[in-house]
Amino acid sequence: MTLITSCLIRARGAYRSLYRFYASSATRTIDVHSVAQDSFQSKVEQPFRTTNNDPLLHTEKDVGLFYTVNPDDLKKISPFGKALPLQFREECEAFNETAVMIRQPSLDVIRLMKQINWNLPPLKVVLFPSEIGVGMSLSLFHILHYGFRKKMLLLNTPTAMEVLKLALDATPSPNNEQMWDTPAAASAWLKTFAINNEELLKETDFRTKFTYTWSARESTPAGTHLLDLIGYATERIKYASECVGAIVKEVKTQVKEKNIQTLVTFDTINSYYGPTWIVKPDKSTVKPNEVTMVKALQELLLPDWNNAFIVVTIGPKGVLIPKVREKDNWLVLHGHYRTKHRLPGVLMYDGPMTVKSLLRTEGIEALEPFVPIQVQKYTDDEFNNQYRYYVDRNWIQNYHGREEEGRKEILFFTAKNPFEMAKFVGSR
Repeated sequence: MTLITSCLIRARGAYRSLYRFYASSATRTIDVHSVAQDSFQSKVEQPFRTTNNDPLLHTEKDVGLFYTVNPDDLKKISPFGKALPLQFREECEAFNETAVMIRQPSLDVIRLMKQINWNLPPLKVVLFPSEIGVGMSLSLFHILHYGFRKKMLLLNTPTAMEVLKLALDATPSPNNEQMWDTPAAASAWLKTFAINNEELLKETDFRTKFTYTWSARESTPAGTHLLDLIGYATERIKYASECVGAIVKEVKTQVKEKNIQTLVTFDTINSYYGPTWIVKPDKSTVKPNEVTMVKALQELLLPDWNNAFIVVTIGPKGVLIPKVREKDNWLVLHGHYRTKHRLPGVLMYDGPMTVKSLLRTEGIEALEPFVPIQVQKYTDDEFNNQYRYYVDRNWIQNYHGREEEGRKEILFFTAKNPFEMAKFVGSR
């Protein structure tokens, strides 16, 4: 009887264990939609959007919340799509809206913009990352949108490194053999400037004060409207690079007397203080200050004018490492770069994310004095709001991802990095 009793006790224990297992499993295999909604109901009630879609009205209470960009404003601020990162633009097309998160660095820059004395030389703000993919370009876009809504004169260079990296049409300047022109990049910059400021230039009747001679037969007299000057240069594209210098000269001369507040923005400005990919016929590399357009834009950073505010970003994409001719030299695998972004014989920067390392000595000397502001990865609230936004847009379609365990899994694999989070969620 003792043996039989012990067997019965063990059997009863095994039965209870199996019962508990199947009972707990049954609660996890009910209707999928009810599980997702019940586990996420408490989080959806918390707002992740702000009711103020105008950047002029954003305050500290809106940090971490999304605001929707007016499509008309987006067409004027970023007519060619360069003001926003490619992956973010693809998401916006899928979501059928452009929603940007309000983050603390952009609000800090806007606060400085409200407090400065515009009669002094321009204040320079440098946004630098704590790591790759923290969303500096989106913070810069928020600042740019604020300047557009405030009717400031915008001089935006969204992808500064493309002038020195992808200038396949670089040719010697016809008026200066020591300089190199990049007609396509200069023409795109002029068209962006014209679209950004078309209404403001017409309201202020912005005309040239100087006469510009392009060749022995062609010249632009003083008193020509700035939009007409840009139209002339875009039609005769070989003069586009020199026209950029003319626009910079006119802006620096007249914004004070016309009382126009000017916002100058550069994305990856550190590319202007390093090597380029433009090669001369003698196989030597062209320096950045030997490019007509770059030299003209660098004059905006000088302290010889006022009524201006300058915001620049620096990052690893702005560090142009010279091409290596051997095909077996590849970039060491890095988690933040996809395979299609790696080119044979091209190395990418993988050093420390500090101002000194990214700007180098020449860049620091050109920008000083400046205010450094670090852009960091998401906080807990920002991560949760981004997660809720993806769920709201049905970007996370797997019901496991809508549960609390799925949110923790995304948090673990992405470590609250904005780019890694977008890449991880988009691949699921």
